[in-house]
Amino acid sequence: MKEIQSPYNIMVTMVDRLQEHYPNHNERSDGTIQFHFTHEKTKIDCYIESNNDLLQLRNGIAPNPTVTVKSSFYNWLKLAGGKLNPVLGVMLGKLKFKGDLSFFKILPRKFTNDELGIPKDPISKFEKNPVKFWEKPKKVIVLNASPRGEKGYTDFYLKPFIKGMESKTEVEHIYLKDFKINPCIGCFSCWMDKPGVCIYHDKDGFHELAEKMYKANLIVYAFPIYTDHIPGILKNYFDRSVSRAYPYMINGINGVRHPRKFIQEKQSMFIFSICGFFEKKNFNSVREYFKALAHNRHCPVVGEVYRTTAIGLYGSPFHFQKLNTIIRSLEKAGEQIIQTGKLNRNVNKLIHQKIKTTEDDLVKVNQWWNDKKGSKDLNY
Repeated sequence: MKEIQSPYNIMVTMVDRLQEHYPNHNERSDGTIQFHFTHEKTKIDCYIESNNDLLQLRNGIAPNPTVTVKSSFYNWLKLAGGKLNPVLGVMLGKLKFKGDLSFFKILPRKFTNDELGIPKDPISKFEKNPVKFWEKPKKVIVLNASPRGEKGYTDFYLKPFIKGMESKTEVEHIYLKDFKINPCIGCFSCWMDKPGVCIYHDKDGFHELAEKMYKANLIVYAFPIYTDHIPGILKNYFDRSVSRAYPYMINGINGVRHPRKFIQEKQSMFIFSICGFFEKKNFNSVREYFKALAHNRHCPVVGEVYRTTAIGLYGSPFHFQKLNTIIRSLEKAGEQIIQTGKLNRNVNKLIHQKIKTTEDDLVKVNQWWNDKKGSKDLNY
């Protein structure tokens, strides 16, 4: 169980980390740094004892310390973290020093990412502007993440889109339901114990699927909206993908992210989603999720299809004309995304044309569900 640490335990952690680099430090020496801290009306006395090989934190007061520091514990943390200038701290009365200040040289300096050997994964021109640097993808993978697979409405709307892509390049259509993927348990064994190797590596299908996906230039993620978000089987896949990144943090195009273990210079995503509701706002959470995912996976989103009223369009004879227009537009969209890396405005408008909702429409939907109750007809 996690508990808040005491100031002394925090000091132990800090000194332990300093010790990791101390044996290779050029300023090793014998001596003592004494600390007199105050924290929430409590006095804390401790000191760092050093020799040529070791830094150790000890409780209490050292005899004849080389240098002494007096401050609140918070001001010491600001100083140690580089957020409080020592000269300014003394002038403002936040810090008091006594003794040989040069002895602080025994504390190892901060390291750069290069010195720590952190892998580089720089922002690419393609990531900044995929359309400008677009090349027709040689390999496309469509990951159908509907738990219903071939029986779902995702599959129905996806087929013309795939047909359009297949007229221009190679496409592999994968049903995620065919792969057993255990949920991530957050153990970070893939980062700390056996880097890059999940505890389920040989026990389920994640690694096989991830290797397939890595080889694609364009990945189409297709899924229905389940409880306002992506289906659980797709979330499991994304959660497990943490094993294919390094734990380190680097600056990305829109913030901090992890460097990749497996770099595909020109890999991009297309999002294809449907829902039964009438309003497009039901896709807002998904759009935000993939926006973050695109940044953190270094893989830009080059196009999106968010089709509302998916079941209603299919099941109502009165929407037959609109349905046919949408199906033809989806095929055209498949061709366009391969050729140009984007959808033109007219095709996008036809795919996403709104269905006006009346109270009668809601009654018909509710009647449909009432008719299905007890029928055991799961192939709806």
